[in-house]
Amino acid sequence: MKNKKNRERLISAAKNLFIKKGYDDTTMSDIALESGLSRRTLYTYFVSKVEIYQAVINSETDRIIDKLTEIACKPMNPRQKIIEFIYGRFIVLKEMVDRNGTLRSEFFRNVFGLEHFRKDYDQKEKVLLQQIISEGKESGVFNVTSVRRTAEIIHYCMRGFEVSYIRGNLWRGNTREEIRYETQKLIFGALGCC
Repeated sequence: MKNKKNRERLISAAKNLFIKKGYDDTTMSDIALESGLSRRTLYTYFVSKVEIYQAVINSETDRIIDKLTEIACKPMNPRQKIIEFIYGRFIVLKEMVDRNGTLRSEFFRNVFGLEHFRKDYDQKEKVLLQQIISEGKESGVFNVTSVRRTAEIIHYCMRGFEVSYIRGNLWRGNTREEIRYETQKLIFGALGCC
């Protein structure tokens, strides 16, 4: 129990420092000091700043996956569920980026660097998409050849919209209803249920 509390304390301290000072300007010594634990204790849990940064990212993406899992498990029509999943994903992703201050600017500066840190998240998201698509295929709502491939295509489409959505560029010159309509056409077209 103490081990888990110390680990959470270190992750929380690191997150606070990454938000205040940014990743580059935060040292392992800063994290130990902020947490109130020794450097030795810090190195017992994390061998590098990269590793603790991964833990911070994982703690944030776990929140997103929890929300998406909740949506994927709802007893509703697969058409409604896939749309709720997609919009829910963008909303919680934006909330996470907005909540994390300086990490927001690092998110935009280093989108490609985040590839390494989000592998587990991406895999979990694809599994949830496969669950919804499989449900829709089995019930005859979706007409897809490959559940896995369709989930990957939708996943990468969503990733392509992330920066524009978070920055608010996606809405320029469009109403939310227009974007929603076009998004649904795109997704339902991919799912073979126009």
